[in-house]
Amino acid sequence: MEAAAQAEKHQSITDPAIQELLKGVARVGSTASGSDERKSYMLAQLKSSIVHFGCPAIFLTINPHERYSPIALFYAGEEIDIKKFQPKWYSLAHRLKTTLNNPLAVVEYFHNMVRAIIENVLKEGMFGEVSHYYATIEYQGRGTPHTHLAVHHFQNI
Repeated sequence: MEAAAQAEKHQSITDPAIQELLKGVARVGSTASGSDERKSYMLAQLKSSIVHFGCPAIFLTINPHERYSPIALFYAGEEIDIKKFQPKWYSLAHRLKTTLNNPLAVVEYFHNMVRAIIENVLKEGMFGEVSHYYATIEYQGRGTPHTHLAVHHFQNI
């Protein structure tokens, strides 16, 4: 009860047993996606990268939209010719149903598109040399992923 009263007043917990318990909870929570401990851990990583590499040169959000992509439909098992694909051939309802029936296709599409952008745009020097980037993945209300990147140290612009 004393520890609860201290926490309620935003004071340090003085009971050593409660301190150990909270450390254990934080260790477990730091691996749970979306937990406060995980967010705190990620913030510490981002701060460390800023201390080491300096302020990011650019903040970038990548949101490869699977809804209109022939590649996402292809990953979902749709028999299509990617080179001749016309979105009008597939109704929005059909595209949504196809991707929703195979959520791993959306994840695979997202992963491959983000990796391709990082490897072929950022790392290949379109903006100069990148010394470091830090990325997090978030999910939108409809459950599809997007990523935020802090990109450090562009040279030779």
